[in-house]
Amino acid sequence: MSSAPTRPSGLAGQLSPLRSALPKAMAEKPPAAADPAGAASPSVSPSLTPFVTAPSSPAIHSRHSSSEIQPEPATRPVPRSTLGALFEQARQQERTERNQLLHLALPHGGRAMKRLKERAGRETPVTMADKWRARLNGPPKPMEGRRREAFVARVRADAMAVAKAGQLDARVAVDRIRMAVEDGTLGQNVLKEDRELLLEVLCQLADPADHLYRQLNLKITPDTRLAYTDAQVLEKPKHLTSGSFASVFALKVQNADGVAQDSVFKPLKATEKGWVGSASGIPMDDPQVAIRNIATLSCAKKLGLDVIADTRLALIDTGRGPLDPDLGLLMERAPGKQASNADADWFKNPAVFAEVTKLQLLDHLTGQVDRHDNNYFIDVGPNGDVKVTGIDNDQCFGKDLRRPSDIRPRSGLPFYGTALPPVIDTTMAAMIDDLVDDELHAMLDNQLSDDEVEATGSRLQGLRLHVDQLRGQGLVIEPGQWADTAIQARFTAQNSYIGRERTTHQVF
Repeated sequence: MSSAPTRPSGLAGQLSPLRSALPKAMAEKPPAAADPAGAASPSVSPSLTPFVTAPSSPAIHSRHSSSEIQPEPATRPVPRSTLGALFEQARQQERTERNQLLHLALPHGGRAMKRLKERAGRETPVTMADKWRARLNGPPKPMEGRRREAFVARVRADAMAVAKAGQLDARVAVDRIRMAVEDGTLGQNVLKEDRELLLEVLCQLADPADHLYRQLNLKITPDTRLAYTDAQVLEKPKHLTSGSFASVFALKVQNADGVAQDSVFKPLKATEKGWVGSASGIPMDDPQVAIRNIATLSCAKKLGLDVIADTRLALIDTGRGPLDPDLGLLMERAPGKQASNADADWFKNPAVFAEVTKLQLLDHLTGQVDRHDNNYFIDVGPNGDVKVTGIDNDQCFGKDLRRPSDIRPRSGLPFYGTALPPVIDTTMAAMIDDLVDDELHAMLDNQLSDDEVEATGSRLQGLRLHVDQLRGQGLVIEPGQWADTAIQARFTAQNSYIGRERTTHQVF
């Protein structure tokens, strides 16, 4: 469906119809004015100047000269087209064109108006049909739950019909319907509460982001502002997979640098069910998944770790139409293979050991309890470069998880984590030592609850103690020592991700 240019907002939008109306108004010249002698004076075109020259008065003599001097002509107002009148003319023309479009696209007012008039007829029946409907169905019930959802679908369908008939952007079509309801062209003879509901739904469709942010109780911060919309989508979303709790879509977008980027989009939900994260203190009725993902990325950047997929908020149409988009997380698609499908030899690679251990340390800090082998990717490039990327960072920062080792499975808690790593290198130790408590709090304060920030600080203290213990045991190694087979042998399924995956892949 092609989209026509939308009218600018604000004063520019008000002047736009005026500019088109002015030439026509100026072409309609008023009748010629008669002068005192009965001769017709030249016609005066409407203009924005307040006065025009009137017929000249008889000549008078100057006190300073014998010659006759013509005085300045007297002025008097004449009828003209005022700026306000031109604005009103433009508004009337726009209203006429809008109503013609609505009449063409929505015979009898459309599906939504038909439903509202039926409800009004049952409330105060006049016709025989209204009386029978009232007898059969009783008075109209509140439009809640499924009734509201069905009504929203009707309004959405009407808006799309207007968009198609007028070759308009869908949200411009919504605005046309809203204006008609506000000026009474639509919405007459319906219940007051139903008219208010109609306007509320139209506002929701016109600005879905605002509605979805409120529905998800998502705070608007510099990190949670929308980074992507359908305007940046280069290839439409394709259903990639359905996990235990959410669908995931693959798409291609144009990133902030203007480069095409393969991405993954996961719509957000207001509630979650069956989460293992609930045992760590994450509420299922308000999980704040977006904040947890963004806070994980913030911690990774603060530590100088490139082990988390770049994650941004996006408003994307996943197939239900432009008036029913999803608010969700858009992540750069991780390269390589999921750890569950990685080549067995990769788990002997020294760089893989180091990068996976960095991801593990980050998870101990954030309290990530869902890092199974499908939730991170490993990529070993042809030149030997290694990239490890954690995805789906939803189940972390639980307020009840205060020790970094508590991400490991315990009795009755099927967490997908392990105990703390048996060996780290000097760069990892330095990044833990250099993370200042005040900086951590400042970074997370506008994202997490006070209890969650406090629990994160407690886990950081636990990580520092672990680093000190490893130093005392001589197990803080230099980065070049990861190839040592004796070092690699210390990693088991109980104390590390890399040891767990080596066991699964039978790497000995």
